[in-house]
Amino acid sequence: MFTRRTTTLSLLATATVAAFVLTTGCASAPPVGEKMVSDPMGTVTTYHRKSSGSLGNFDGKVVWTHAPGTWQGKPMIAFGAPQAGVALHDPATFDAVAYLRPDGSPFSAYEPPVGYRWPLEVGKAWTSSHDVTNFVTGTKQKSTIQWKVVSYGDVTVPAGTFKAWKLQWVDNLGEAETRWTAPAEGLATIKRHVERPASHPQGAGVLDAELLSRVRPAK
Repeated sequence: MFTRRTTTLSLLATATVAAFVLTTGCASAPPVGEKMVSDPMGTVTTYHRKSSGSLGNFDGKVVWTHAPGTWQGKPMIAFGAPQAGVALHDPATFDAVAYLRPDGSPFSAYEPPVGYRWPLEVGKAWTSSHDVTNFVTGTKQKSTIQWKVVSYGDVTVPAGTFKAWKLQWVDNLGEAETRWTAPAEGLATIKRHVERPASHPQGAGVLDAELLSRVRPAK
């Protein structure tokens, strides 16, 4: 009788502990951002942008259209806006390869391309180095960027409330950015804040942007 009761209590205790571990473990397990899922071509994302100083004096809407593009003969995802030019991204990694001016002429290129280190996890940090070619000045310089995944949670903008990763990075010139992104939702940028110090070669500047809307093409 004693042995049977002891065994029963032991089994109940084990089951209770297992249930606690499973429920609390599932509830508290941090998410992982596996990769960027690109929106279909033709998607239009609209932001409100307010910027000043070396980042340009602007306060209004910026409308980006997703379209196929090329860079040095390779296919790219092109995000173009009349006010800001075109950003060219690698379709496999979503890393930024090059930027074009609004008139379509090359502005800058990065080797290797600039992007996140997947998967994204809260607390993850890394350093990347890139050779940056400036086609306007005809110069090339080294850029070193310190990255960190700060948090994961809700961010609210005019387009709605999204579950997003908050990342921060700063380069060797002192330009710092905070960006909220939802890669699984195809939203590379939900909200961003950029600051350049007075010591930056282009001078001080500030930029803020928030997502106003996203319209995918009809299937």
